[in-house]
Amino acid sequence: MALAAAGLALAVLGSAGYEKSGALHLMTVTGPIDPVVKDYVLEGLDRAKESKASGVLIRLDTPGGLLDATRDIVQGILNAPFPVIVHVSPPGARAASAGVFLTLAADVAAMAPQTHLGAAHPVNLGGGAPELPRKNGEAGGKPGEKTGTPSRKGVAEGPRPDDGKAPPAGSSVMEEKMVSDAAAYARSLAAAHGRNTDWAENAVRRSVSLTSEEALKNNVIDLIAPGTEELLAALKGRKILKNGSSFRLDFTGAPRVSFEMSAVRRWLHALAHPNVAYLLLTLGFYALVYELATPGIGLGGITGVICLVLAFFSLQVLPLNYAGFVLVVSGIIMMALDLILTSHGLLILGGLIAFGLGSFMLFDRDDPSFRISVELIAGTLAGTAAYFGLALRKIFEARRAKPKTGAESLIGRTAEVREGGLVFLEGALWTAEGIEGRRPGDKVTVAEVLGTRVRVEPV
Repeated sequence: MALAAAGLALAVLGSAGYEKSGALHLMTVTGPIDPVVKDYVLEGLDRAKESKASGVLIRLDTPGGLLDATRDIVQGILNAPFPVIVHVSPPGARAASAGVFLTLAADVAAMAPQTHLGAAHPVNLGGGAPELPRKNGEAGGKPGEKTGTPSRKGVAEGPRPDDGKAPPAGSSVMEEKMVSDAAAYARSLAAAHGRNTDWAENAVRRSVSLTSEEALKNNVIDLIAPGTEELLAALKGRKILKNGSSFRLDFTGAPRVSFEMSAVRRWLHALAHPNVAYLLLTLGFYALVYELATPGIGLGGITGVICLVLAFFSLQVLPLNYAGFVLVVSGIIMMALDLILTSHGLLILGGLIAFGLGSFMLFDRDDPSFRISVELIAGTLAGTAAYFGLALRKIFEARRAKPKTGAESLIGRTAEVREGGLVFLEGALWTAEGIEGRRPGDKVTVAEVLGTRVRVEPV
């Protein structure tokens, strides 16, 4: 008994010593959860571990992102040897989709007033979210069948999709597996911290959301605090059990260490925005078409490849709709073909229509955070019409025009046969080939210029 008591005392003292030594590390995550954010958070957790930090506070504002990157971050949070606090802030922020998993994984989950949490339904990067359960009377469900609708508290009513019934109409087996896996993951994270597991599952299966007040009432988060100082004051004295260790939080006197994204990471992270991805995609195709339309040193091709690579990096974390992507590319191809084929503007008109429709369909329009600005689409359409209808057309016309000066300008000109194997061309006598059998005064056409001689053909 004495040895056991001594061991327990040492464990408590060791835990208390750890929590009182070291600084509180602060990190800020905004925008989509992508590989850049993953590397940033994991590096921040590693630095906090190396410096014996007393805890890490992550200020979160995200519309969602990649589930694989989210899982890596969650694993880092769960295995950190110190408390990790996630604060959805400032007021007006949200933790949607992937942000739900990060909040549920935190040792302390907090939200600022006027923030919201939820809508963690998995999204297919190939064309939007898997089809959700339908309301009564809507297509996809049997008449009178109760499939469940979200309540005001954010918890779906009625039977859950995992109660043995068939999956919703329109959802594939792969989609159902993906949703079930994400739902089980959310339940396990919520259960590990004593939070509302039913809501966690419904956030995945039914895309339900909660305000900060509703989240606190439904035991989804631990507390509400408007700012960092208020949050740290509210945490004083709170006990946390993590990985077999006990922590009593008290950050009032702890030094603060702010770990911010580097300039390169901020630039790469900024690329994961619908407007930026759309511009890079459009400019990349413009540059490639320009490269094919004009001879040069390859500047257009280099620019096009760089823009497209950056665009595809951005598209990997956005809910890309392949139908919209194909329409955008098809529209540009049709407009480019109008420069080669004679369609009297029909291909340009069709290309603009396809390009415009594809622009609106390029990303999931159900989520405002993934919408392309309407003003940007309108401006891009106007610029596209001017680019293909005027600029590139002038370039092609200049390429097709006959040379005005030099030897090549003589090809196709009419010459008059003279005696002695000569022809009179543009005020001068030229030695000619191909005038055998022609009499002086006959008209011939210049087919080729061979230095000081010309080869002619009959008119």
